[in-house]
Amino acid sequence: MNLKITDIIGVGLASVLLFPVIFFAVLLGTGTAHLEFGEDSAVRSKLLGYLEKMNPAQDQHDLEQSRLFEANKKKEGELAASQAKLQEEIARMESMKAENARLKEAMGADRKRIEEMVDQSKQLSDQRIEELALIYGAMKPVESAPILLNLDDLTVAKILKRVPETRSQAKIMAAIGAMDSKRAAAITQILGWKKQGL
Repeated sequence: MNLKITDIIGVGLASVLLFPVIFFAVLLGTGTAHLEFGEDSAVRSKLLGYLEKMNPAQDQHDLEQSRLFEANKKKEGELAASQAKLQEEIARMESMKAENARLKEAMGADRKRIEEMVDQSKQLSDQRIEELALIYGAMKPVESAPILLNLDDLTVAKILKRVPETRSQAKIMAAIGAMDSKRAAAITQILGWKKQGL
């Protein structure tokens, strides 16, 4: 059996050309495809529904829907921007709250330190008053009186209150009275009023 190239080409060409015809015949035979001739009103109305242009009412409706879509899109953008601003504000408020707590804590620490310093200063002052009372109590009243008159009345009263001996207190007061009777009266009054606190 001698086949020529032209025979092979002819068989291949016939196969390619006959395949669609045979395939369509098989589809028709199985009922998968069918042919219709003439006009069917239902098919025609479907085709016209797909193909004919929209009427003005439909155009208006589509335009309104498009506008609503755009408005909703714009509102969605505004809402997202508002939420972002709100989140920023919440973050800023939290930051301020943390800063306030830190400042409050720092102020509490400062207050405690100042109170400690005041207590130390008061203790030093009380200790100093005690020392001065011992010194002035040991001096002669005529020597201590002029020095004491250079101080304010309250300080003089505190010092006299802490002079160990009552006799020494009286002698110093007598010396102060001899030099300045008004100051002596004021100091005596303070000693009477501040007896508990001095």
